[in-house]
Amino acid sequence: MRLVFVTADNPHEWNSSEWRCAVPARAINRSGLATATLIDLREWLVGTTAAQAACRSADVIVIQRNLIGPVLSAIMHWKSRGKTIIADFDDAYDQMPDSNPAYAFWHKGWVRQPDGRYETLTPPPIEQFVWGLKLCHAATMPSQRLADDWVHLLPTYCVPNALDPAIYRLEEGGAPPPAPAAGERIRIGWGGSLSHMQSFTDSGVLTALQRVCRARPEVEIVIHGNDGRLIEALKVSPEQKRLQPWVPYREWPAQLCALDLGLAPLCGSYDERRSWIKGLEYLAVGLPWIASDGPVYAGLRTYATLVENTVFAWERSILDHLDTLGERQLLARANRAQAARYTADAQVPEMLRVYASIHQHAQAASAALVERTPV
Repeated sequence: MRLVFVTADNPHEWNSSEWRCAVPARAINRSGLATATLIDLREWLVGTTAAQAACRSADVIVIQRNLIGPVLSAIMHWKSRGKTIIADFDDAYDQMPDSNPAYAFWHKGWVRQPDGRYETLTPPPIEQFVWGLKLCHAATMPSQRLADDWVHLLPTYCVPNALDPAIYRLEEGGAPPPAPAAGERIRIGWGGSLSHMQSFTDSGVLTALQRVCRARPEVEIVIHGNDGRLIEALKVSPEQKRLQPWVPYREWPAQLCALDLGLAPLCGSYDERRSWIKGLEYLAVGLPWIASDGPVYAGLRTYATLVENTVFAWERSILDHLDTLGERQLLARANRAQAARYTADAQVPEMLRVYASIHQHAQAASAALVERTPV
């Protein structure tokens, strides 16, 4: 089987495309069971020589996220040429809270121009996205709950996010990436995009962290990413909080290793449809972690402490981890050996089974349509 993954991320925001396209593609190619090619969405739309050649020889084209505007025409172009078209996305765009900076794009169609002005896409991208799904043969996503949301429009399949064994040094039990030099503080941390404000405010963890910092002056809260709103909302002394700028994907594991305790708060219907990335990352570097109890991290319960979303539950769990940090770190390092089960390489057979099943059904449907078409 020959696959093409069409990636949507720009270079300065490269993350989702790594998890949903690049990591699976590299694992598929290493397996020798199939071939996978990455094509940037912009190159795919203009039809560069490389993009055209890859798609002409492909059996399956997986398009990431941006089912809007000219992408819809491109889908029909390749679908009419017998290609199996799969949409892949990892967010519940229809349930996105307005605290998410991407809400203005998906629900209002606002697009900021280089000169600072805004243009409005009509109809809004969320409506175009639905049209695009109806054009595809199937959709894949990293959340079963997200898959269930869209099954009324097309066949959907949960293809979980999986680890890249190389950047976490998981091959043959390799040591985790070295941590940057650090001081004596106990560092409690989290890293992510601009879409998690409600995860912190509504879960109760924000208030819990403020109480923890008052009780334990040796604690420092480290927020990785570009969302200064979280740091501003965290009312603790300046010495106890730090905003660590976003780093490229391959540098991220070393940043995680500089933490002593990881957090993964989630809250609300939008968050319930996220993937388990943060839990996988904590497991892969051998870091103890606490997460909101719910569908996202239920499959990793063995390796984490899952808590109810109340201030008291978060505060109690964090303080308990601080009091037993040495023991918990030893356990987390021992659990790290289990991360190999969650690598993309381990998931290749199941991934290819899903893609092959979609391709088989798409080709059968196409053949049936030809038979019914009068000459």
